[in-house]
Amino acid sequence: MQVLLRQAKTVSDQRRIQVVLMRALDGLPPVRIAALTGLSVHTVRVIHSRFLREGEAWLTGRPGRGGRRRTLLSEAQASALLARHALAAGQGQVVEAGQFKRDYESTVGHKVAASTVYRLLARAGWRKVVPRPSHPQKDPVAEAALKKTSQRG
Repeated sequence: MQVLLRQAKTVSDQRRIQVVLMRALDGLPPVRIAALTGLSVHTVRVIHSRFLREGEAWLTGRPGRGGRRRTLLSEAQASALLARHALAAGQGQVVEAGQFKRDYESTVGHKVAASTVYRLLARAGWRKVVPRPSHPQKDPVAEAALKKTSQRG
């Protein structure tokens, strides 16, 4: 067990091993172990319980808390949805977020927030590309004349 403590790569791994060692070597109660390690009494009891059930493998090499836990679509479903709209975008058509949102909702089966759709588009690397606005009644001749006669400061 002390070999495991020396080989631990993260602080959380070290702390879990220390909790088990303090109980095994010194016979300290969970309240005292919690005070020494800075963990809660409940966490110390959970560590002891999981160690007794699952053994040494549980103490080290546990994955972090990262990842998407509340997904509505699997990766395959999301990529299929993006592929359907990427085909239209590749042909020069404008892909509107409103239509994409309706397709997303039909795939999921219920309404979703717009931010959910925008986060999916951002993860896929899509961005908002909008042409610059121009007035429908603008006169290119008058614009060119203004450029020639105006003073730049």
